[in-house]
Amino acid sequence: MKFEYPYVFLLFLLFVVCSFLCKEKRAYMYMPNFFKISSNMKRNYLKEILKWLSIIFLITALASPFTQEKKINTKPAHAVMLLMDVSNSMSQGRMIINPLGGVDNKLNVAKQRASEYIKNRTNDHVGIIVFGDFAYIASPLSFDHISSANLLANIKRGVAGSKTAMYDALFLSARLLKNSKAKEKVVILLTDGFNTAGEIPLEVALNTIEDEKIKVFTVGIGKYGDYDEKVLKLIAKKSGGEFFTARDSNSLEKIYTYIDKLQKSKLQSKPKFNNIYLYMYPLILAILSLFVYILLDIRGVRR
Repeated sequence: MKFEYPYVFLLFLLFVVCSFLCKEKRAYMYMPNFFKISSNMKRNYLKEILKWLSIIFLITALASPFTQEKKINTKPAHAVMLLMDVSNSMSQGRMIINPLGGVDNKLNVAKQRASEYIKNRTNDHVGIIVFGDFAYIASPLSFDHISSANLLANIKRGVAGSKTAMYDALFLSARLLKNSKAKEKVVILLTDGFNTAGEIPLEVALNTIEDEKIKVFTVGIGKYGDYDEKVLKLIAKKSGGEFFTARDSNSLEKIYTYIDKLQKSKLQSKPKFNNIYLYMYPLILAILSLFVYILLDIRGVRR
């Protein structure tokens, strides 16, 4: 417990000094041929206690006691949007997943590595956008990384169509990150093709990304010529990000590890304190003490 005005307690010293120096005026009765006799012959100690209690409680109330309730507003250091190509070509193409010759389609490998990356971004807001004929938000920015990773793992091929609306996805990510309060905003774009659908031109998507100061890491999945390397390099360069090529599961894992190290940061938390004032409690006790004191004083006078 703390006091908002602790110097008010100095008033107590004033009352103590006054109790010794300031003489109380008492009622006297005069009798012929006798010395004057006080009408309050016996000192009432209960009244004295109540008087000092009321003074102490009243001064305590004036000092404004309070307790603090700590609240922490969590502000993510980074907001990361993962843009995943889920067009037909992602599920048709093959990718090596281990040195022993195991293979799987590009979509499954990309989802697995992306899910692992999401789970590692414990201090960041992470969201997912998937795109095919159109782009849509699969998971909004959230700290619930386990749910986001599970959702990504369950996305099926062709869920957004067979084509590639890459620019629409980029534009949508910028719109979503616009309201984020994160210090840095990052987009990771994974695709194995060219932009073949959508309504947003590349220039508009790039301008929106630049306006929001979003860093874009682009990843071309598959062998050379499968994806639009020129555009992916342009997007990365314009935004201050980097372009990567992933031809197998191992190289994709290294890319995520590299990006993770670049964006590693701690969670930014700003504590706020709510004051809970308690002055009413000593004030009530002061009033009660004073009330009982007055009752005893009135009874004493009647006697």
